[in-house]
Amino acid sequence: MKLRDRYPQLQNPAVVKAMVVRSVHASMALANRPVPVVRLEALYAQTAPPPSTETEES
Repeated sequence: MKLRDRYPQLQNPAVVKAMVVRSVHASMALANRPVPVVRLEALYAQTAPPPSTETEES
């Protein structure tokens, strides 16, 4: 069973983003290095993969 089959909410990019941002924010706060959520969201946006340029072959 694949992870995406077991947890269908992981197919929603907004859910994944929220999980990552919340996790990083909490980890940094525990390390006494708080980072604003807005900054984390901006960093997350920078890590987005470039749009796919693949073409389907028949």
